[in-house]
Amino acid sequence: PFPCLFFQTPPAVNRIRTLLENKPEYIGLKVGVRTRGCNGMTYTLDFTKQKDQADEEVLQDGVRVFIEKKAQLTLLGTEMDFVDSKLSSEFVFNNPNIKGTCGCGESFNI
Repeated sequence: PFPCLFFQTPPAVNRIRTLLENKPEYIGLKVGVRTRGCNGMTYTLDFTKQKDQADEEVLQDGVRVFIEKKAQLTLLGTEMDFVDSKLSSEFVFNNPNIKGTCGCGESFNI
């Protein structure tokens, strides 16, 4: 199957690996979307102990990320990055499907 999420940046892979290091009960990170904000949707990130049947698994350099079924089309072709600056440290999604975002950057629409 064609993966719906590519985290092509080493910082994202390394950050997920670091987050999971001291959490042996979790097998990976689950990425999803939910309705929120002034523009429609926002990304969700959670640790997961299991792969749900409908999840799509993306494995890169030994790091497992699971994409929730309802988020798969929204995240198609998306690159996940991790940016660490003086003001913030956060995962950033470079999503080619987004048609607009809100002014505060909290939400987006497709």
